[in-house]
Parts: sequence; C-alpha cells; structure tokens
Amino acid sequence: MHITRRRAAGLGLMAGLVAPLASPAILRAQSKPAKLTIMSHAVHRAVATGAKAGDSTAEWRQRQGIELEWITFSVEGVHERVYREASLGEGAADIAFILERFGGPHIAGLFEDLGAYQKRDPIEAFDEIGAGMRAAHTYRGKLIGIPYRHATHGFFFNKLFLREAGFTQPPTTLEEIIAYAEKLTFTRSDGARVNGYALSMDDPSAMVDLIRAYGGEFITPDYKILCDEPGSVKAATLVRDWYRKGVLARNTMTFKTEEVITAMQQGRAAMTNQPFGRFVNYNDPKLSKFPGEIEVVNFPMSGSTAAAPAKTSVWAMAIPSNARNKELSWSLIKELSSRRNTIRAAANGNGPVRPSAYDDPEVRKLAPYSEAEKRALADARLVLPGFEHVAKAMDIYMEELQKAMLGQAEPLQAMKNVKARIEPLLPKT
Repeated sequence: MHITRRRAAGLGLMAGLVAPLASPAILRAQSKPAKLTIMSHAVHRAVATGAKAGDSTAEWRQRQGIELEWITFSVEGVHERVYREASLGEGAADIAFILERFGGPHIAGLFEDLGAYQKRDPIEAFDEIGAGMRAAHTYRGKLIGIPYRHATHGFFFNKLFLREAGFTQPPTTLEEIIAYAEKLTFTRSDGARVNGYALSMDDPSAMVDLIRAYGGEFITPDYKILCDEPGSVKAATLVRDWYRKGVLARNTMTFKTEEVITAMQQGRAAMTNQPFGRFVNYNDPKLSKFPGEIEVVNFPMSGSTAAAPAKTSVWAMAIPSNARNKELSWSLIKELSSRRNTIRAAANGNGPVRPSAYDDPEVRKLAPYSEAEKRALADARLVLPGFEHVAKAMDIYMEELQKAMLGQAEPLQAMKNVKARIEPLLPKT
C-alpha cells in the first residue's frame, strides 16, 4: 500500500503521542551488540562508505568490533519507517537519518535530545556546523538531529548531448535552459529517446528552483503563501508547457529522485536540477553511460546570468528514544561528524555541513563542483519553513500542479487552489 507524505506525517504525529519521552540525562548501561542498525536513504550510505575517499565508518567499526546494517528507503519511505519504528516499545533503528521538512515539534518526542549528549561528550568543533542547519532540527530548544548532509540544488546537463545539438556552451539564463530543453528533446541516431529535462515530482523541491528563478517564492519563512503570484504561476505554466511538448517524459508525474538519477545516467534526459552531490552518481563509470560528460553549475535567474536562490535541505542523524544502543549510536554520530570524516564524505559526494570542507584540496579534486556549491549555499533556502502540516501542504501543491499539467486547470487557477487549501494549515503568527 502506498504511503503518502501526509500519511507518513500522520504516523509521526500519532507516534509522538504514544512514544515515551526519553530521559537523556540517565543513560542505561548497555552490553555491546554485534551490529548497529542505521535507517537512511541510500545516498547516506554511499557518501559515508564510498570508495573515492574511503569509508568513514571503517576505523570506528574496527575499534568497536561492531558491524553496521544499513536499511535504506526512498526519501518518503525512510520517514514512514523511522516514525513507525520509533513509536514501538523498542525499535529496530539505532540511528535514523531524517530530513527537516518531514519533521516538526509533533515528532520531537520520538527522539533523544542530542544537546545533552553534546554537553557530556562533545562533537569536534561543533559550532562550525552552521547554526541554521542545527536550527532546522531543533524544536522548542530540543536538538533531535546532528546535521550530516545538506542537499543543495545545482543545474546539471549532459555535455555530449549539447555538442550533438550544436551548442558550444551551457545555458546561462533560465530562458536559455527553456530553449535548450526543447532542442534537446529528440531521438538519437541509435534510436534512444531523450527528453530535454527531467523533473523530480517527489515534492515541490525541484519546482522551487524554477519558482525562485522567476523571482517568486512558495511559502516565506514567516508563513506567507505566495504561490498565486507571478513567479510561481510562470513556473507552473512552464512545466505545463514542457509536459505538453514532450520535453518532460510522459511518466514524469511518477518521477521520484531515483527515477531522475536513472534517466540522467541512462541518457533518457539531457538536463535536470538536483543536489550537487548527484555529480558523483551521474559520472560513475559503473552506473552511468556518460561518465565525465555530466556537468553541474549554479541554476540561473530569468533574464540574468546571476544564480537563483538555490533549494537546500538538511539531513540529520537522530537517535530514536526507544533505540537499544544509544551510547554507541552517539559514538558513531561523533565519528561521522568529525572534521576529517566530513571532508571524506564530501569527497564521496556529500553536501558538507562544515564550510571548511570546501577548502580541502582533496575535496576540490574529487568534487570539482565544490566551488559552485559553496556559492549556492550563500543564498540557499529551505524548500519551505517547517510546520505541523507541511507534508499535507506539499501533497496539495503537487496535486494541483499535476492538474495544471494535465490540462484540468489553468496554472493560475491551480495555484489559487493551492493557496486556498494551504493557507488554513499555516501557523498563525
């Protein structure tokens, strides 16, 4: 049975009501287990244990004599499973990776207050991790997650496809992206069909790049909803037109992050906007048909070569309150959060939460996009501010956007519908 973001958030809320609050000041003695279980998205395992810069967990596992079991899910799926496990008397997860927009005060009771752990056994140079990233997982003074990865968007393109189409440089404005996307919707000489653009439809994350490129916004940090204003309507109209023209694949509405990755790796799409770290996936000779041909730059504004404010998200490591091995879980979180391992994960394709990682020569060598990503972070914004009904709000936006794409509503009307449905859900400030 498919679980929507709305239902996943509901599970978290229900679990928050029934899960016992942990007392982090009293850490019970624990016998050492044979393994720790981590629930995450596959990308977290890839950047923590990747081959390029080495396995960040190897030395810890050797010291502790403990193995790690990674159980990975889709972005939505990991939260559904984690919230469900965390509501039990004793859960299966020792560490859970959670994304800020699936959080909120209503799920804070499911997780340990890691501020207490930090005071007792601190992470190296913890203050270097951005205050905004830490705040994304802090609810009423309770820090429930240690930031591990920021997923900040860049603009990707297949250089081979551009050359074949006669382009001598990548697009530098939103208008050029639109023109390129139409020309790059074609059939190659080998019969392979290429769509000019691939767009993730998990949630509004990919759309907010287009909205902001048009100078608009979805929901402001102070909970004003602007989706019926020109920037947002133009973005919805563009996507509607791309769908009609075949620039987007016919099955775009089912596209999640994994489908976009595959489309770029297999050459079924020419361009996309995704986290900078996808550069590793797209250029991996074991997985991609186009290693060395996928480039990433900053996403441009409409009518300007200036970079648009990029979408960012913050993944953090949390310890469920019903976890069995909390001290060992914190020990591993400390290990993964060290300066050395932040650099190592960045070289493996992670968005580093420590700015100093971008200055490391090895990161610059193994992650050649690091300078562009560092620029993007200067003006990056969360998809939308956190609030209790955020999952429902994202579902509403995607429902109405797809109606516009299918011709069931004009883009302006669809965005008015979004506003009318979401506004009552927003916190009253």
